[in-house]
Amino acid sequence: MRRSASRTAAPTSSFICRPRRKRRSTGMSRSASAAAPGVDGMSAPDRPRIRVWDLPVRLFHWTLVLLIVVSYLTGRAGGDWMTLHFWSGYGILTLILFRIVWGFVGSTTARFSDFVKGPMAAIGHLRELLGKSGPHDAGHNPVGGAMVVALLFAVLVQAAAGLFAADTDTGMVNGPLSRLVSDGWVDRITALHKGWINLILLMVAAHVLAALVYLVWKKQNLIAAMITGTKPASDVVPPGQPAPRLAFASNRLAVSILLAAAALVYFIVR
Repeated sequence: MRRSASRTAAPTSSFICRPRRKRRSTGMSRSASAAAPGVDGMSAPDRPRIRVWDLPVRLFHWTLVLLIVVSYLTGRAGGDWMTLHFWSGYGILTLILFRIVWGFVGSTTARFSDFVKGPMAAIGHLRELLGKSGPHDAGHNPVGGAMVVALLFAVLVQAAAGLFAADTDTGMVNGPLSRLVSDGWVDRITALHKGWINLILLMVAAHVLAALVYLVWKKQNLIAAMITGTKPASDVVPPGQPAPRLAFASNRLAVSILLAAAALVYFIVR
């Protein structure tokens, strides 16, 4: 593929990052070492890395974590903190809407079609996890993909419920859409909003625990990959196999979708 083609919004070639340092002699040619990433005789810094996560997915992930923490703490504090609680909720709703759209038009590893698999795929992945080698995944594995979908749904329900929730005792705190439903429904939705967060916290804890299991059991640092956007090639493909062909969508497209999501949320809550 020509160099100019790799600059398009969705290049089809794989993206392998190698550190800019003088390569020590390993008794194998440059092409052979690239074809067999993670082989014995190569130190960790010399192993090629593969770009797997785009910038929009990484920013979404860590911004969502921050806003969930802010929403939880301000909701617990109440009082004057509720203004910030509402704004963080609007931010969460915007992010979830963005991620849903990005799951259809974003980069390869961001698309639902890449990681939403059936139960047999999840069982197969668990078998690989218990085995000596593998698992090898560029993006979300089948089990992690199911958790991502569940978390997106749970957080969407929580954010949407907040729009209709209200403090019916004092009447001082009201969601922007609480006026559209009866007091009885406000009470039900408010109870859901207060209790649903506990489910989200349990899911987040399971998510973190799974990442720690991969780190300790398989020496795969999934958290670092979500920061840098890259994984060691040995975590993505077995030694000797070619890197996957991943396409990466434009950051400008991501910004456009995010602004559209923000405009929609503003239109809803204004």
